[in-house]
Amino acid sequence: MHFVNDGISGVIPLMYPVYNALYGISLQTVSVFTALQNVISIVVSPYLGNKADSSGNFAWLMTLGVLLLTFGTAGYAVSVLFLGGSPLVIVLILFSVVIGVGGSFYHPIGASALGQKLDSSDLSKAMGVNGSIGSVGRLVLPFLATLMITYTTLPSLGILALAAALGGMGGFAILNGVTFEKASTTRIPKGSAWKSVLPEWRLARPLLPLTLVSFSRGLCTGVLPLIPFYLVNVDHFGGLETGFIYALSLGAGTGSQILFGFIQERVGYRFALGFSNLGAVVFLLAFVLSPNAIFTEISVIVFGLFTYSAFPLLLGMVHKRAYLYPGDVTSANSLVWGIGTSGGGAAAPLLIAALALPSAFGSLTPGFIGAAVVGVVSVVLVPFT
Repeated sequence: MHFVNDGISGVIPLMYPVYNALYGISLQTVSVFTALQNVISIVVSPYLGNKADSSGNFAWLMTLGVLLLTFGTAGYAVSVLFLGGSPLVIVLILFSVVIGVGGSFYHPIGASALGQKLDSSDLSKAMGVNGSIGSVGRLVLPFLATLMITYTTLPSLGILALAAALGGMGGFAILNGVTFEKASTTRIPKGSAWKSVLPEWRLARPLLPLTLVSFSRGLCTGVLPLIPFYLVNVDHFGGLETGFIYALSLGAGTGSQILFGFIQERVGYRFALGFSNLGAVVFLLAFVLSPNAIFTEISVIVFGLFTYSAFPLLLGMVHKRAYLYPGDVTSANSLVWGIGTSGGGAAAPLLIAALALPSAFGSLTPGFIGAAVVGVVSVVLVPFT
């Protein structure tokens, strides 16, 4: 299921340059789409974490997330057949909300599922392997999407989304017989629907430093959805080359997640996280400042290697501190991932779009550099997690 979830998520940014080139949708509007996906995740993640902990319905919830994600992706692809101009933008905003909700399920719930079924001594390796499966999906599905966009049309991606949905249901068939524990201490706050989407202070307090690290790291790595747009409009790469480089960047996490899971066990969680954060900052700057096309390609692929090590690193640290919030591990995962990483992921495209306005710098480059500068915070705060 991680393969499908991350793979179909990686397909979405490949549509952005097409929206711009063929349908006149601006960078600022595209940035709103990707920011909105993350904002929705921030809002719903605490509720979903609470719901997963209190119900134990992990398989059903993860499958629902994948189906929503694939439905939203299909909507992104086929809407251009029927609409244009402002109506198209409005519909794409609605599908961005669906994608944001769907993308909120897998990572916190999947990490908790692994934590329940494995000994703590095996968890780092297992999360690394599981994360690498997601990276394989991010390599394969965007690669296929690149070929489909290049040699057919954008709406053909609806077929890919349908295939991904079927894969998600196959994952449900496998996991449906697995029993996950309910947490008797977890409950949805009564008296206000608003309270159910707010993280509880007893969870937020011990996880605040790690959530801040997750946010600043997320802002640095949150530029990835706009990298295809950058490669086409700033570096002037062709669509096919852009898609392949982007897919390789996403797929670079295949080995790095296993590697960083191993580093966690050997030298500790903080060192592994700090090293990964630093690598992301360095290679994002290298990508932006690269003097030629070959260096651009290498740096963005290595940037992806560091970017997609987050699953075992951040959520591994949450599980390492599970004794601080017994029975609420999924809620804790949702706080660090759904609010921290998604919060940074929402801020990154908005920062880039704002600095790219003609009244500001008029270029994507300052926003990418600004994201790297914020990423330094994720390195500095690691010792306090």
